[in-house]
Amino acid sequence: MKVNIVYTSEQFSRPIAYTLDLMLSILGVEHDIQPYSEATIKDNDNILMISYGHEMLSINAVRHIHIYQSNLFGRGYKTLSSMPRLPLKTWNGLPVIYEGNGHIKDFIVRNGNVIETNIDIVASSFFMLSRYEEILVDAQDEYGRFPATASIAYKENFLTRPIVNEYIDLLWNWIDSLELGFKRRKLWNGKDFAACLTHDVDTVRKWSMDNIYHEILCCGSMALKKRKPLSAGSRMTKAALSMLSLNDPYWSFNSIMNLEERYGFSSSFYFFGGGRNPKDATYSIHDNKMSRLLLEIQDRGNEVGVHGSFDSYNNLEILRYEKANLEELVGNISSIRQHFLRFHVEQTFAIYEELGIGCDVTLGFANHEGFRAGICLPFHPYNIEKDKPYDVIEIPLTIMDCTLGAARGLGIEEAWQSVESLLAAVKGHGGCIVLLWHNSYMDKFEYPGYAGIYARILKYIAENNGMGMPAKTIYGDFQQFC
Repeated sequence: MKVNIVYTSEQFSRPIAYTLDLMLSILGVEHDIQPYSEATIKDNDNILMISYGHEMLSINAVRHIHIYQSNLFGRGYKTLSSMPRLPLKTWNGLPVIYEGNGHIKDFIVRNGNVIETNIDIVASSFFMLSRYEEILVDAQDEYGRFPATASIAYKENFLTRPIVNEYIDLLWNWIDSLELGFKRRKLWNGKDFAACLTHDVDTVRKWSMDNIYHEILCCGSMALKKRKPLSAGSRMTKAALSMLSLNDPYWSFNSIMNLEERYGFSSSFYFFGGGRNPKDATYSIHDNKMSRLLLEIQDRGNEVGVHGSFDSYNNLEILRYEKANLEELVGNISSIRQHFLRFHVEQTFAIYEELGIGCDVTLGFANHEGFRAGICLPFHPYNIEKDKPYDVIEIPLTIMDCTLGAARGLGIEEAWQSVESLLAAVKGHGGCIVLLWHNSYMDKFEYPGYAGIYARILKYIAENNGMGMPAKTIYGDFQQFC
């Protein structure tokens, strides 16, 4: 049994069909999508019609859902005039990014088996998935990134909600209520949700001679200039204990893998392939110790991916070199994350396509946790310039360790509460949460409490019927229908 979908705005057939196809594919509902002018519609009790347009379409279908179209796909498309009007309206607490133009009394009106809605879930979802606002709004932080605070999701207080999943759930509720026996797809092989566990390896050594000298200067300044001898003594004691440990505290790879293996999980580790900017790594993957580490990570069932250097996100040749350099050691690279989460939604995806990189896990905000693309599932982003989906699959980043403390200033318990809330939201939607925990954040002296948060995360996943896995595995699974 199929859902038959028709739309009237043929000029915008590609973004409309892309969005509807993504939503129905996630639900696992077989469907056909056609322009209204070409559709052959037969009156049949077992047919469900979904239509999308500015006016209610004349369709002789017993079961019919009509989504009234808003003004996104129109003359103002790709101009600031097409941006959502703030403040947004809501329906039962659900933010309505784009409101349809239908003349109905409420956002949703039902008459028997005919449902009409002014919640334009198509335009609203496309807005989030395509990162439409990032193409139109000129906003950058000091690292050239689009900041969370510039996003409508932040301004309207739904950044920590996977709103596209909420729209998909709403569509499912309409379909299911018409009692045609459609079955919703179950993901994750019997698990309730997935966690994509990732680690960016920015540095592997804490205690170089330069760092020891810097630490001595800091403690001396704290004791003499700031007149805090007790604090200076405490800091020096912690530093000495860290220096005297058998391993440098940043060389935490074995402990990370041991912790994850305790629950049957595995993860992705992202290494620089040879960055040339001072903001990049101080290690070389060709050092014997490093090359052995990379192979050990793979041998234990984990993924080694490329960590694009500071200047690689918009430079094809730099990233080509770094990818090839890493692949000489570990074989074909499946996934990538950009350093500092530097990302341009048009340039970076285009570079990935050119280099044959199939999967990215960068698309999150550095200064706030949440759902930058509004979704907690893998998806193909949309190339607005070429009017087609990218070949790349994005598994969007949800939480980064340093976002919680350094960027947001949350205490340990506050940080855990935010993480737990996002875990619960993803579990509720049967989605995938992407976690970034740096190897350096396992240092209990420098980042007290963060190793504990990561341990609590893994425990939560295991106890709530979730599964922790690397990006490579999720990418492989979702290529079937994403």
